[in-house]
Amino acid sequence: MPSTPRPGLRLLVLPHSGGRAESFAGWRAPLSAAFPEVAVELCAAQYPGHGDRLSEPPMEEVGALAEEIVADLTRLPPADLLLFGHSFGSAVACEVARRCPGAGIDVVLLVASSAWAPGDPARPPRGEHLLPDEELWERLVALGGIDPGIASEPEIRDLVLPAVRADIGAHERYLGCPDPVPLSCDVHACVALGDPLVPVLAGHYWSRLTAGNASIDIRPGAHFHVLDDPALLLADLARRVPAYAKGGRTAHE
Repeated sequence: MPSTPRPGLRLLVLPHSGGRAESFAGWRAPLSAAFPEVAVELCAAQYPGHGDRLSEPPMEEVGALAEEIVADLTRLPPADLLLFGHSFGSAVACEVARRCPGAGIDVVLLVASSAWAPGDPARPPRGEHLLPDEELWERLVALGGIDPGIASEPEIRDLVLPAVRADIGAHERYLGCPDPVPLSCDVHACVALGDPLVPVLAGHYWSRLTAGNASIDIRPGAHFHVLDDPALLLADLARRVPAYAKGGRTAHE
């Protein structure tokens, strides 16, 4: 996605397992409306093996993925960072946030959407990345993570499933970490009432992962609530970073 010449705030979206950066292009207009007086930039990570990086082998460790993303951030014009991780992207966001201080990047807020917190003992063990192709694909389609227009196309399935499987495996290994390194930034958890994978109560454990402030928002919808009404979601996020929502800062200081 194109960059803003000198943003005051950068929103970096980290997609779900199998997700593509372009899925969040529709956030651009409502983002400007949510932050009307701020030079705010929307970026979305494109993981290896996804979208226009389909020919690259997918990464199988969250930390390695975060290293690449932080290296990319350091090459952009300086700006404070608002991290938004959806599902698997929340794990990536955690590792990006841990590396940002060492790279001279200030994280104003980490948003964990539809995601278990790493180390949460209430999370039931899962092994979905080990399922046969057909069964794994069916579960993804039922969850709403696959465009219905391509759900019945075996050629598409064979192209994208290796990266999806790698993402899910990396996510499951990361969530099983018994003693995750604490964060220092503020953390906001977004959970949806109709999410079959992440119950509302799972949102509360995120407060144990940070020395900063923690909050939670319970939203309508299911696991992919972030694509239902981004305007309302982004307006809520703006209220959680009021210095920017009020136009108090327009350039990196």
